[in-house]
Amino acid sequence: MEPSSMPDKTHPLKVMHIISGDLWAGAEVQAYTLISHLREQCLVTAVLLNPGRLADELSQLDIQVIVLDETKMNSAALLVKLRKLMKALRPDIIHTHRQKENVLGSIANLISIRAKCVRTVHGAPEFSPKGLQRVQAKLDSLVGRCLQDAIIAVSDEMSESLEKIFPKHKIHYIANGINADLLRKISNQADFKERWPNDIHIGIIGRIEPVKRVDLFLEMIPLLMGELQNRALHFHIIGDGSLRLLLESQVDAMNFSESIHFHGYRSDIPTCIRSLDAVVMCSDHEGMPMTALEALAIGTPVIAHKVGGMAEILADYPEFLVEEHSAFGYAECLRKALNEIDNYEIKLPDNYTSKENFKSTLYLYKKLVSNQKN
Repeated sequence: MEPSSMPDKTHPLKVMHIISGDLWAGAEVQAYTLISHLREQCLVTAVLLNPGRLADELSQLDIQVIVLDETKMNSAALLVKLRKLMKALRPDIIHTHRQKENVLGSIANLISIRAKCVRTVHGAPEFSPKGLQRVQAKLDSLVGRCLQDAIIAVSDEMSESLEKIFPKHKIHYIANGINADLLRKISNQADFKERWPNDIHIGIIGRIEPVKRVDLFLEMIPLLMGELQNRALHFHIIGDGSLRLLLESQVDAMNFSESIHFHGYRSDIPTCIRSLDAVVMCSDHEGMPMTALEALAIGTPVIAHKVGGMAEILADYPEFLVEEHSAFGYAECLRKALNEIDNYEIKLPDNYTSKENFKSTLYLYKKLVSNQKN
């Protein structure tokens, strides 16, 4: 039976997503976006290993949310709980996100119902694993090869990298997607834009962790001061993380500290993006970052390191891609982009919408289940 012939309403697929949920970052935002569409045609359960915003947001959609708090249970206890849930709910598809969830979800499935098992790889590892982390990484690769039926890569570059680890036939490229129509309806301005309406606002958005290279963003600032259209500049670091205190102390010693603003975590990221004149992404590596997709949908230019999915996202704006991964490289690219911004019509390519992501993922689910039944 072909996937398209499987009834949706009379016999909807039962899908279980297993997600950490400790952060509200790219993987969580993408999972939320996908699940919000899946609930229209599937019976979806979200199993989260932490309470938090993702649990709250999914609950508001009337999604069945089950929190197995990893801060209160070890891996063995989580495995037992997951096995029990799978036997009770009997999902057709188990979809996991990130290493720990991949390992626990795959093994729990193996020792219970043996449903079709899928993972999404949202990005490359952020650090070299050591000790128990190395064991977990090896287990993650093993279960991907032996216990999971499909591996979703969010960029072409990632697909190629994953082919070195997993069987090629298991890898499926499905780009992340966002609800662009909803984002375009945002009309309000962030507080910083209201305070300095005539100034130029440049921001970096995300976790303040080593891989995001906020240090390069800060090193770029002295190279730009006083050079952009004779207007005052403000630089915004939006997000939180382990390096925040260190970087704040470094900024205190800079001559331009009054123009640099650490915002911490904010729940109004789309509003912030709309209020910025440019978003800078200088990560060492990226998958298919939701921030970049949101920025293009809103109409804000993205200046980004040419890695991961960024070359795909910015295919229509190759001049926004930075190959010289240095403060000078980002300053030069940003300077040119902002001086010529009136010549651009910034928009999101159609293939990065949440509907396209949903359609491709649902097709994969149905294909896997159909193959199982034949």
